[in-house]
Amino acid sequence: MAPWRRFKATPDPTAIAATVPVWQAQVDRILKALTPAQIEGWSAAHLPGDYDPQDPYIQANLALTYNLLVRIPDEVHSMVVSAILEGTNRGETTEQIAQRVDDILTYTGSENWPNRAQVIAQTETNRHFNGSMLAHGLLQEKNGAQGLIKRWDTQMDGKERVEHRDANNQTRPLNQPFDVGDQPLLFPGDPTGAPWNVINCRCGLRLEKVGR
Repeated sequence: MAPWRRFKATPDPTAIAATVPVWQAQVDRILKALTPAQIEGWSAAHLPGDYDPQDPYIQANLALTYNLLVRIPDEVHSMVVSAILEGTNRGETTEQIAQRVDDILTYTGSENWPNRAQVIAQTETNRHFNGSMLAHGLLQEKNGAQGLIKRWDTQMDGKERVEHRDANNQTRPLNQPFDVGDQPLLFPGDPTGAPWNVINCRCGLRLEKVGR
């Protein structure tokens, strides 16, 4: 917004690159904040063994989350460019275009950022809870545990998406994916799934022994 504030010129979307170091620090904070969800998910597996933050599966999920989060400045850049183009195509004044951009960037003045923060928190917390639970199960299976399966547990409250409702109570061996909306997902929130299938997912995972 500096060009607008100083010269009443169209905001410069390329300046978003300057915020990358600040956002990077926030990404690091977000990743650290996921530790409680990982510990709870590990414990919720109800299997022997202490939580291991260096477990390869947990580390792999963290790496995927990191890759998703660091792209957000690029997404913001795209939003700002789109806002400028739309305003220009509509014949809006520079002031009106600047207001469009300010609505995107202003943390307290726009729903974009608070809503995005809430979506990230919901998605990533649930993803790492379920992923950590599965990591614990896979570790125990590697160490000789037998008869373990996983079950998809959908929160059925009328807000669930159709694909997740259909996946409710689906069971699989630990290393085999669930079939959710014709997509293979290893656990609810699996970051390899399409955004429409994993963002804001509230489904849970349960580990069980065959025959129980």
